[in-house]
Amino acid sequence: MPTNVFFNHAVSTEQQLYEDLVVESLRIYGHETYYLPRQVIEEDTILNEDVQSKFGDAYSVEMYIENAEGFEGEGDLMSKFGVQVRDQATFVISLRSWERFISLDSNLATSFRPNEGDLVYFPLSGSMFEIKFVEHEDPFYQVGKLFVFKLRCELFEYSQEDFDTGIGDIDLIEDEQAYSLSMTMGSGNSKDYVANEDIKIGSTVVAEAVSWHQPTSKLLAKDITTTLEVNDVLVGAVSGAQFTITSIDDRMTFANDAAAQNLDFESKDSSYLDLSETNPFGEP
Repeated sequence: MPTNVFFNHAVSTEQQLYEDLVVESLRIYGHETYYLPRQVIEEDTILNEDVQSKFGDAYSVEMYIENAEGFEGEGDLMSKFGVQVRDQATFVISLRSWERFISLDSNLATSFRPNEGDLVYFPLSGSMFEIKFVEHEDPFYQVGKLFVFKLRCELFEYSQEDFDTGIGDIDLIEDEQAYSLSMTMGSGNSKDYVANEDIKIGSTVVAEAVSWHQPTSKLLAKDITTTLEVNDVLVGAVSGAQFTITSIDDRMTFANDAAAQNLDFESKDSSYLDLSETNPFGEP
């Protein structure tokens, strides 16, 4: 045997002591964060990416931020698509905390470590980060064992994911950024729609309520799965509210995105494209 048999670099008692010190240090110098496992609702098997995702769980856990002087990355950039924020951060979570609080979630691709694509919410700055890479061998086998995961993260870009964690600050991301439709409701009963309840036509869920303004009979809905039309009767799955749509705000405008140019493209495309043409490459 090449190594000295009288010395052992993997003594279990030393490993336990070292792990206790690591966990205690993270709880002293770390921050309270939320870990959100990604649930893939629909997957594109050709491009091997998620088409629709949902975040229904949020686990409170302590993490240390290696970027003590502020977020890293390229920062704020002005591009042809507007201002882009490309902040990056590295979060450190202990193996013990992962196994105790998160590893049993049924939506994890693997329970042995944090998963790329999952999210970390940092309440101190109100930022949501997406895990891009998980480093599990840094520090490298101190006292013969691994004790932490390092999560290399980038600022999350919302793309119609569903947030139903029950934590207001997190679920607000969807309410503020998701595509929503404002409708004026007419005749109905005396009940009021409640936030985040399913909206049905008959027995089919067609949307989710964001807000209901009773004095003006305005219903704001998101997660719309079909084309809603005037005279459709919308029923709240929880509240039992039932009203008929009398008018729908312009679908080309976005109350939560003042910079949207949908109307500009809609009004100018007629001078560039003939949408009535059935055979643009030959004779009709």
